[in-house]
Amino acid sequence: MTANDIRNIALLGHGGSGKTSLAEQMLFMTKGTDRLGKTVDGNTTCDYDAEEIKRQISISLAFAPVNYKGVKINVMDAPGNFDFSGEALSAIRAAECAVLVGAAKDGLSVGIERSWKMLGNKPRMIFVNRTEEANSNYAACLDAIKAKFGQAITPIVAPVIDGNHAVTAIVDLLHNKAYEVKGGKAVECPIPAAVADEVEGLRAELMENAAGADEELMEKFFETMELSAEDIAKGLKIGVRDGSICPVLCGSAVTGLGVEMLLQTILDLVPVATDMPAEAAQDDDGNAVEVALDPNGPTAAIVFKTISDQYGKYSMIKVVRGKVTSDMALYNTTTGNTEKLGRLYFMKGKKGEETKEICCGDIGAIGKMDRVRTGDTLCDPKSIVKLAGMDYPQPCYERAIAPKTKQEVEKVGTGLNKLNEEDPTFRVTNNAETHQVVISGTGDIQIDVLCAKLKSRFGVDTELSTPRVPYREKIRSKVEKHARFKKQTGGSGQFGDVVIVFEPRWSRRT
Repeated sequence: MTANDIRNIALLGHGGSGKTSLAEQMLFMTKGTDRLGKTVDGNTTCDYDAEEIKRQISISLAFAPVNYKGVKINVMDAPGNFDFSGEALSAIRAAECAVLVGAAKDGLSVGIERSWKMLGNKPRMIFVNRTEEANSNYAACLDAIKAKFGQAITPIVAPVIDGNHAVTAIVDLLHNKAYEVKGGKAVECPIPAAVADEVEGLRAELMENAAGADEELMEKFFETMELSAEDIAKGLKIGVRDGSICPVLCGSAVTGLGVEMLLQTILDLVPVATDMPAEAAQDDDGNAVEVALDPNGPTAAIVFKTISDQYGKYSMIKVVRGKVTSDMALYNTTTGNTEKLGRLYFMKGKKGEETKEICCGDIGAIGKMDRVRTGDTLCDPKSIVKLAGMDYPQPCYERAIAPKTKQEVEKVGTGLNKLNEEDPTFRVTNNAETHQVVISGTGDIQIDVLCAKLKSRFGVDTELSTPRVPYREKIRSKVEKHARFKKQTGGSGQFGDVVIVFEPRWSRRT
């Protein structure tokens, strides 16, 4: 494949909005899996860890490559829980566009607001999920999103809503087609007469927004007051790339309604890697440089995620320039080592499909790179550049951790070091004053998950406690002591006379 055949997207949003189910539906609809997994059944492709299955939440960033109409869509399913926001930052680093997933019942969730801020200037679109549920309210959700984010919000779908506010069909405004669910599949249907006028009004607004993104399209629109589907798509793609347009779609990850339209929208509107601006970097002397996404340039790739377990380690890379092959020797700008690459893989959940090459703009994994960590840059030794890594949040929650038996102290340290390769957002400190090992993380759920992984992966039972504070006493007044030492055991004796004074360095003023 080439960079033009690849789209990289990150699924972001609040926990419970249906991101994992959406990725599962994408795989199932494109024959990437032979059965539709469910989170409650613990058999989805992206939630494969034992802790994710038990808790029914996403904990780690997972990968689901979807092949749709000859294009590879690298879907990255990021956890919505705030304790694992570092995983979302890793996904944003590798993606060209984010799909913010929200539930129609929730309106504008905190998770969408937070993800919007985390994206910075990165392109984005919104998918309002779970519209099939009774008492869901797509209209209220859309109004809240528009009120918060302003004119950039551009609906490209018109829902057909029943008396319980549930969406029974959708109209694709870009192609002027309607779809409904029949026999468990989304099929094309006539546009209902009840929404025909609304559809025409929304299409007119869509044309105006698309024309506003490009001067040539604006002139054409003023001349004819009409734009073709190709012209609308062109304008929307320009607007998505520069951030002036955020398309809004809706549907259901459970029934599949709107999911194929989302896939088509990703093909039509998401920019490819080579269309994105050059990345900021540093050369070997620390000078600021820019790295253009060039398929024919010297190799440069960023390690944005590490998957580590008791069986091995995968270093997930995004190839920014050139290509990566399994026989390469690349320079690690962080350690100064030249790394001989091992086997290359494309990850789908916990399974890896071996490949010989990862092209520019693509995402893949390198196996068994013990000296490579998250945030490292791997590049051609003849063209050294250091790409920007991820700026993870500072830990704000501390707990003292200790094994239940003293014989397992070393195993706790080994296990935490392994887990830290996979999740660099937590820190471990051995406090010499209190003689405690203190683990600092984002929240209690993250630390609880780490303890559970220590037991399941490394066989260590641990217990948490409140970290002790190493209090220090202050000298508050002057103290003088006098002592003598005498010792006579025959021969010459020992004698000492000591006067010692303790007083504050600065006297207190009254």
